[in-house]
Amino acid sequence: MAKLKVMIANRGQYDEMINLDHSIDSSYAYRMQTSTDKTVTSFSFQRVKLPREAHLSYMRDKDSLLKSWNDASLIYTGMLEDFLVAYAAIDAKTLPDTATLSDLVVMPEVRHRGIGRTMLAAVESWAVNSEIDRVVLPIAMRNYPMIELGKNSGYEMCGFLEQYFPNGDPVLFFQKRLA
Repeated sequence: MAKLKVMIANRGQYDEMINLDHSIDSSYAYRMQTSTDKTVTSFSFQRVKLPREAHLSYMRDKDSLLKSWNDASLIYTGMLEDFLVAYAAIDAKTLPDTATLSDLVVMPEVRHRGIGRTMLAAVESWAVNSEIDRVVLPIAMRNYPMIELGKNSGYEMCGFLEQYFPNGDPVLFFQKRLA
């Protein structure tokens, strides 16, 4: 396989980016369980095997993606030869000293080959060079492959929020401290 080139995206690549297959297939998901007594409410997240592999649409629609890209601090593209196969959009404006990875998409044909990890490493390198203290990954609770990528890359769960994404999906937040 050719070596992945990570480059700063330009607006001319937005059509290629939007046309990537953003969907995922997953055999697992996370289920939130709530337990409450008189003084304590606790939440736990349990990995569950789905009865059959689920094909999930991306949680953002085209308009939401384009708006987030226009507001992004930086967007990287991953190129194999002359083909755009991945992108990562970063927001470093919303939270202090934090880079939030709003999107990380790898085309299905080249998944599970280290491209997502390479893109994530590029984001972390940029954050360190920009004197940013942490990277946050907001991941849809049903996106098991991305959750595993985050955990395997040293990210730890730091929170959750119901109905976070435009499609109403809940989010699990993972973070990695860089400083």
